[in-house]
Amino acid sequence: MARKRGPFDAVQFTRESAERIAGVVRQAELTPPAASPLTFAKRFDDRHPKQVRAATFSGAWPTGSSKIVTFKYAPTATVNAFNFSWPITLTAYSNEDCIVGKEGTNWWLVVPKLEARTAVFVTQTTASTYCSSTASQIVVTGVTTSGITITYLTDVSVTAALDTASCAIQIGVTKTTASEDLVKAITHTTQTVTIVTSTKTAIMVLATTPSSFLRLRVP
Repeated sequence: MARKRGPFDAVQFTRESAERIAGVVRQAELTPPAASPLTFAKRFDDRHPKQVRAATFSGAWPTGSSKIVTFKYAPTATVNAFNFSWPITLTAYSNEDCIVGKEGTNWWLVVPKLEARTAVFVTQTTASTYCSSTASQIVVTGVTTSGITITYLTDVSVTAALDTASCAIQIGVTKTTASEDLVKAITHTTQTVTIVTSTKTAIMVLATTPSSFLRLRVP
């Protein structure tokens, strides 16, 4: 029975096998290295995991400031959180709910308590001209006068008679006249009117639509 070969026993090659192995090794040494394989390493440090917690705060909390908040389900646990983006300026907040998050070793205000409201927004406008100032002016609406009448001569008759007693000639003249109205009687009155002295152009609301939005809860 042949002895079973052990892992540390010497291995013998023929000349042809040795030359073939040597050729493969030489070709592998001359070939440029391939690109490194893809790796999927962790992107976040496990030593500082992110957290999100429900908490409460009181008083104003303007942006760019820090505040001590109390974890909602651990009333004795508090942290100092930084408000990066919510303009909480009212001082009447008391035990107001909020969500805070932890990144690394820092706590941040994620979102305060919000409420929904409905507002009317303008969807279409139109330009309109309106009177911006006025003035009063008296105007004549009628004229009253007694009229003008002229009288003119229309005919003249001349007569002559001999007075034999005095040896004189008596001359007689008869005039005929007529009249004509040059201006008839006119009645005039006045009244006060309001005139526009300047105008302006305004943008008027032509159409609206209701829409809902979120805002900070007013305490």
